[in-house]
Amino acid sequence: MATFRRKAAEQEIKGVGQRVKGVAQEVVGRASGDRDMRARGEANQVAGHVRSRAGEAARKAADAVNREKTRGRR
Repeated sequence: MATFRRKAAEQEIKGVGQRVKGVAQEVVGRASGDRDMRARGEANQVAGHVRSRAGEAARKAADAVNREKTRGRR
């Protein structure tokens, strides 16, 4: 279970990184007038948000399962 939780947290972190990358791409695209760069930045922000939320959901599910397991051992 610890491995699943670790991978979920890793996905959360990667999602945040992807969102930051997307913001940077969008800013550069806006400043330079490069519509493709701006679009890639917006797409990376959305993908990063989804990835981060999926990782968060998986981590919370793993925590809930772990709580139930330890609750039954008492």
